[in-house]
Order: sequence, then C-alpha cells, then structure tokens
Amino acid sequence: MINVIALTQFAFLALGIAALKILIRADSGSALSSNLQMLNRFSLWLFLIPVLWIGFASLCQMLNRAPLTVTVARIVGIVLAVLSVVFLISVTFLTSL
Repeated sequence: MINVIALTQFAFLALGIAALKILIRADSGSALSSNLQMLNRFSLWLFLIPVLWIGFASLCQMLNRAPLTVTVARIVGIVLAVLSVVFLISVTFLTSL
C-alpha cells in the first residue's frame, strides 16, 4: 500500500509540474501570476514530499506502535496525495487569474 500511495503522489506531482512548465513556456512570462512564478521556482523541491513520506511510512511500518502506526502513515499519505491533486488543479486554474 505504501508503494501505491507514493506512486500516486509522484504521478500527480509530475503531472502538475509538467503542466506548470508547459504553461510557463507557452506564456510570455510577464503575464504570469506571482503564485505560478513561485510554484515554478519551488516545483522540483515538491518531489521531496513523497520521498520524505516514504521514509515516514517505512518508519511507521517498522515501529508499529501507538502514535506511529501503519494506519497513521496511510492517512498522512492519502492527505498528501489529495494535496498533490490540489496542486495539479491549482496549476491549471491559476493561469486564468
């Protein structure tokens, strides 16, 4: 389950970053919102989120005690996957603002 959630996070982040890069190349650059320019500067650092979550989930799986259980790791992973989808959606809709 950890692999599926991590791959989902990577996939949505990769789609969002690819869409962001395409939109920036297609636009002249001066008409872009400051939010898109900020996302462009920090876009590759977003790939650290799934990597750090994999480490956290592996730690939870190894310990499997009170606050760090596998269920907590799954919930955090699903929340991060949803945030990755929100990132993808925001990149596509921020261009119209």
